[in-house]
Order: sequence, then C-alpha cells, then structure tokens
Amino acid sequence: MLPIADLHPIAVHFPIVFFLTLAAFDTVMLVRGGAISGRTCTARISMGLAALAGLTALVTYAVGDLAYDAAIASGIPEARLETHEGLGTATALALVVWALLRGYFWWRGSPIEGRVKTAAVAIELAGVLLIIVTAYFGGQLVYDLGVNVAHAAGG
Repeated sequence: MLPIADLHPIAVHFPIVFFLTLAAFDTVMLVRGGAISGRTCTARISMGLAALAGLTALVTYAVGDLAYDAAIASGIPEARLETHEGLGTATALALVVWALLRGYFWWRGSPIEGRVKTAAVAIELAGVLLIIVTAYFGGQLVYDLGVNVAHAAGG
C-alpha cells in the first residue's frame, strides 16, 4: 500500500501546474487583449484553471499536513520543516482565495478589464513566485534531509 507521506509529493504537482498555466494563459490574454472574465471561452478556461488550482491546493495542503506528521514521527526536527510548512499554508490559502475571488467575478459576470486585468495578472505572477519559493524549500527537505524518502537497501 502507498505510504501516506507519499501522497503529498504526488498531489503537489497539480496546483503548481494549474496555477502556472493560469498565470501564463492570463498573461497571454493580457498581451493579446483577450478576456479573462465574463462568459467567453477564454474566460471559462481561465476560471476553470483558477478553480482547479484552488481545489487541488486544498488537497495538497491536507496531505501535506499528513506528510508533516510522518516526517516528525520519523525523527526529522520540527524546526527544519517549519519554513516549508508555513510557505505551503500561505500558498494554499492564496490559491484558494484567488479561486474564490475569480469565481465571484465570474459568477457576477463582472468584467476584469484594463488596469484591473493588469493587476490580476500581476497578482498571479506574484503567486507564481510564492509557489517557486515554497517548492524550493520543499525540495531542500527532500534532497538535503531525505524527508519522507525511502532509501534503497544496500546489496
């Protein structure tokens, strides 16, 4: 059976991909003058990516909490996990809030145009930076400390 700690590294890729795709898509729409809100095809794609990023961020947060507990149980010092855990919580919260805001604008049919669209894309690019920093510290846990990594038996 799959160890519970292995769920986090599996799940974490989904919000990363959905949000980075959202930011890239909306950046292209900003440059090309396409819609990222309303009822157009491009707006629906944008909204769908935001919703998927938020939903999968919740799942990743939940299984990340389980992986955190498994790491503590295996003897990893809690202090070494705190930076990634704090950044992961902030990232999940940011993606969920962004999905809810985008959902509200979509539901209301409110336009995201002009400076608001530029600000929305800037917020998404800041979110990309937050994801990269969070992933960096998660990678350090795995590559430097071997957190929740099974080692091959010598033979």
